Amino acid sequence: MRIASHLRYAILGAGLVISACATAPTNEEDAIKADLQRDIAPQTREARETIGRQDVLTQAAFWAKEYDKNPGDREAALELARIVRTLGNPERAADVASQALALYPKDPDLLLVAGQALIESARGASAVDFLQSSTMLAPGNWRAHLALGVAYDQIGKSIKARAAFTHALALNPDNPGILSNLGLNYASDGDPAMAERYLRQAVTRPDAPIQARQNLALVLALQGRFDEASTLAAEDLPTELASKNVDYVRAMVVRPNRWEQLRDE
Repeated sequence: MRIASHLRYAILGAGLVISACATAPTNEEDAIKADLQRDIAPQTREARETIGRQDVLTQAAFWAKEYDKNPGDREAALELARIVRTLGNPERAADVASQALALYPKDPDLLLVAGQALIESARGASAVDFLQSSTMLAPGNWRAHLALGVAYDQIGKSIKARAAFTHALALNPDNPGILSNLGLNYASDGDPAMAERYLRQAVTRPDAPIQARQNLALVLALQGRFDEASTLAAEDLPTELASKNVDYVRAMVVRPNRWEQLRDE
């Protein structure tokens, strides 16, 4: 605890001794006591519910302070892990979530954020156990199934990954992120037709991410459809960069559908 906090305790203690001698606490002592209580007490429910309206850094500072007050606070740990992961520190997110899981081992949300953070730390093998548990505890959460599929893909278990993606898609049909991951899964297994099918579905969605179109452009280029791939890639990238990307794929593909060469690279 900080030195200032120790001093506050000492002053407050002195005030209590004086009170025992029938001397009323001074206004200064009351102010110190109130300040101390604010330092150690969690924020109100209203404050916690409205913090999400603030910018990401403000949210991160808020939840970090709440977590420091009480590392056993399940909500504070979960929100801190989520926001830290958003800010690009998956290692810290995994650490916070894992510590909280010691107290809440069957919490599907903590298991999910821990697994997602481990994936982003390139630790797919470790993520699988967390995400399997999360999907069993919350079978209707499509995000957990999607993350499990990504973890399986990361460790080269494409069939299990496909099953997880398919399950996620059944729970959330037409989700562009799921469709894109499913398309890439087929692409990595050398099935360009199925890859294109799912990626085309993804890019038709109004909320499709830029990466979905770039993935489709890659699949088209790998099939030897370079002009079509260049046109699609140029929707999001500068024309020169889009052409360079397609030319790179063209250099790897000696003839259309030669997927083995790409996988061996």
